Amino acid sequence: MERKGKSCTIEFDGASKGNPGRSGAGAVLRDDSGKVVVRVREGLGSRTNNAAEYRALIRGMKTALDHGYTDVCVQGDSKVVPKQVNGKWRVNSPNLTPLYKEVTNLKGQFQRFKMDHVPREFNSEADAQANHGVKLRGESSLYFHTLTIDQKNAIANE
Repeated sequence: MERKGKSCTIEFDGASKGNPGRSGAGAVLRDDSGKVVVRVREGLGSRTNNAAEYRALIRGMKTALDHGYTDVCVQGDSKVVPKQVNGKWRVNSPNLTPLYKEVTNLKGQFQRFKMDHVPREFNSEADAQANHGVKLRGESSLYFHTLTIDQKNAIANE
């Protein structure tokens, strides 16, 4: 019998105010009960919308690995990124190729990896983080929000 690892859902989104334009990346990690465990946003400087989507996915995957997750279900409202990552569409843009390769490398570090496209209305938390990321200054500005045990317990008891 195969043993199941620590699992979570990664919700990701990128935002670009112009294409290219000032952009941000956002991701939300949820535990098996659906509760938010981590929120992360990143200011990216000037990027295309698809590059921002990839950066959001990468940030979410790295955060999941840093928190010890081995089984992930990834969802985002981008159509391009899931199609490319799942091998349905080729990556033709030279600026996306290194991002795609990084995702492929990170993907191999999980025991289980599943990625799906979801409608925008089911990705609002990640969208909010990405839009906050647009406001961050500098290419490496990061904001992490990890819930404490007390916060997790308070949410569970609501």
